[in-house]
Amino acid sequence: MSWFNLRSFIQREWTLFHQMRAEVEEEKISEDKLSQILIDQVLARNFSILLILATAIATFGLISNSAATIIGAMIIAPLMIPIIGIAYALVTFNTRLINYSCIRLIFGIFLTVGIAFLTTEIIGYQLSGSEILARTKPTLLDLGVAIAAGTAGGFAKVRRSVSDAIPGVAISVALVPPLCVVGIGFAVHDFSLSTGSFVLFLTNLVGIILTAAIVFLCESYGSWKKAMASLLGLIVSLIMITLPLNFSFREMIIENQIRHQLAKRHRQHKDREESIITKVDVQLQEGKIIVVADVIITPDRLDEIDPEENLKLTQQTLSDIMGQPVELRVRVFPIKILNFEADSSDIPSPHNKNIPKVPND
Repeated sequence: MSWFNLRSFIQREWTLFHQMRAEVEEEKISEDKLSQILIDQVLARNFSILLILATAIATFGLISNSAATIIGAMIIAPLMIPIIGIAYALVTFNTRLINYSCIRLIFGIFLTVGIAFLTTEIIGYQLSGSEILARTKPTLLDLGVAIAAGTAGGFAKVRRSVSDAIPGVAISVALVPPLCVVGIGFAVHDFSLSTGSFVLFLTNLVGIILTAAIVFLCESYGSWKKAMASLLGLIVSLIMITLPLNFSFREMIIENQIRHQLAKRHRQHKDREESIITKVDVQLQEGKIIVVADVIITPDRLDEIDPEENLKLTQQTLSDIMGQPVELRVRVFPIKILNFEADSSDIPSPHNKNIPKVPND
């Protein structure tokens, strides 16, 4: 492609972009009309029915450890509607909308937790799968998802051309599954599950309200001056939530780095040590990192190596890389490998099968 053709292509695309933006600008919804739309959606009669169905589907998906089922629940969950309503009401000072939205949201929270609790009690579920545990330790990454989802949700409400993005926003932010885990935690008497998942829900809630409110203000809805107090309150709440999220995020990064270093060292000594690292747990305690690793190794190799020398060298390497003391605990599980070689004489040939002979008449 010549430079002239490339320049013509860029100019044509730039012109189309400006035309598209102008068309989108014309589709902007008026403030009064958007207020009425949000009120009608918040007061919709199918809110409770959809929320009950979404909670049941999400709870079944969490218990059965099915990610596809949980995604299905996110699509029909209507909790995003009152949250966006709160964000819009905060910047436009619509008292009626904020009252309806808050009542709907609080009702939805208790309804979701209650249904998840009763469902878990009826089923008699006790053990927590990976889908449940994944929602008990939120990090700054979850906050980033909430901020992006709130931006997309607010923009989708003010522009008709992108209203189809609402289901995708609901899937990405996942409001109902964390509340379901809260109910499941109460049912199995594991309050750490309930606490962690509720922090995840609060992260999503505050992040969506804050960013959606900023989007509404940027789109000339409401007043920056009047909404400043509400925005400051949301920012303070977000900062308070960020503290535990930062700790979890730091723990996740450290665990990832340690897993990488252990896997790297394992690959370097693969010829000398035939072993498999099956599990690595990392805990941050009082200025040091505690690493617990499970290793499977053959007994003959275990007799040939010096485990203390290996552990000291690995521990020192991890301490130097992480910049703080690392306490390494390795649980070794010796295994015996049985090899059975097939004898070719015992394998029947497909051409010489023992077919019973039919007697002649």
